[in-house]
Amino acid sequence: MEGHTEGSRRIGEDENALSRAFAVARSPYAEADAAPDQVIGEVVEAGTARFLAQCPRERLHSPPAFGTFVCVPPEGQSRSRLSDGFQEADDPFAESAPLHALPSGVPDGTLYALVFRATTGSLEPGRRPAAYGLDETSLRAEQPQIFDLLATEFAALHVGYADAGRFRPHTPPRPPRLHAFVYPCSSEEVSAIAEAPDVLRTLLQAPGEASPDALIAACLRHAYARRKADFAFLVRAGKQLANLLRDDPERLTALLRQLEP
Repeated sequence: MEGHTEGSRRIGEDENALSRAFAVARSPYAEADAAPDQVIGEVVEAGTARFLAQCPRERLHSPPAFGTFVCVPPEGQSRSRLSDGFQEADDPFAESAPLHALPSGVPDGTLYALVFRATTGSLEPGRRPAAYGLDETSLRAEQPQIFDLLATEFAALHVGYADAGRFRPHTPPRPPRLHAFVYPCSSEEVSAIAEAPDVLRTLLQAPGEASPDALIAACLRHAYARRKADFAFLVRAGKQLANLLRDDPERLTALLRQLEP
């Protein structure tokens, strides 16, 4: 009984630490690095749990950041009608949007994913780029063809999909199509995803190469920044993490350390 009480006390302290850490952290996600209708990748490998995408040539060395949310619309659908920007309610008594509601214009079947890995290397399998002893500007001037043989790729973990205007935090029924375009999520989409109660639970159990705790820390920083430093969101996230990790306070403490500025 005493051990349980001590564990509960530590979890409460860690929950408060989570809010403090976010409140003072400087985030690299405060602004999206691309508009929600700008292509940032093309799917070159797809599976039930994740996909791999290749960045356009102009985004060589510039993949979406670790822990950012991306999406893949269904075939034949575009993102041209979406705008970016988190909308805060001016009237506190106005009727709120449905839970996990996505912005209008998001087509059903849109897949949502979280970036957990990025690499840059040779387009030719088995061939490793050689060092030339030059900075990039000089290398582009003397050997511009080298950069035509390079590509930047990123891998993303599926976290849900759009259905009937809402975000569903479940494994999508089907993986994305090969050569489908990948886009960054708008702030409103990030907000809907981050508020879904099962997303953090899914990430805590994420299999494979992704480090679950590092990914959670990064995606919460991303959501916090895109929600215009919404402190109430952080409190809710802290409570959910404390509940999910109530039997593992050491892991919770280690996760919080990754959030310290």
